[in-house]
Amino acid sequence: MKIDELANSVRAINSSTDAYKYSSEIKVVYNSFTIVNIPYDAKNMFDCLFVNHDVEVPTYIKAQLTRIINKFLRTPIKDRSPEKKYRLMAMRYIEGPVAIKQYVTDLQASGDYMAFCFGSKENAVKWTDKELRNMSQWFPQKAIDAMKEPVEE
Repeated sequence: MKIDELANSVRAINSSTDAYKYSSEIKVVYNSFTIVNIPYDAKNMFDCLFVNHDVEVPTYIKAQLTRIINKFLRTPIKDRSPEKKYRLMAMRYIEGPVAIKQYVTDLQASGDYMAFCFGSKENAVKWTDKELRNMSQWFPQKAIDAMKEPVEE
């Protein structure tokens, strides 16, 4: 179960439960009170911090939360986060002596010919690490790594 799936599953329990994603954990909220902090790299239930023990949480919600958290914990840590996406960019001299940052918007391939098409950041193609590794069949991996820029979502 990925981090987004965990948050959506908690939200789906009922209208009183919610989940908020932070940089390293998810906070599970019941009736505006945080009840569980789940680190993204948690290995077992002991890594999850249960807070606000005074909040009365119905048994059926506790049972569903436990089931959801256990499913999340059974997922290998490396598979929990969504796969990172990257853009490819290059500094290009289009007109004059000033280099302009441009992004790869397409690839053109034909027989023994392969080339990048460049354009704006908004039109740039987003690739996963796996796709970029496959691209090393045509381009040197060091060149691809030098052009890689993470996509901020």
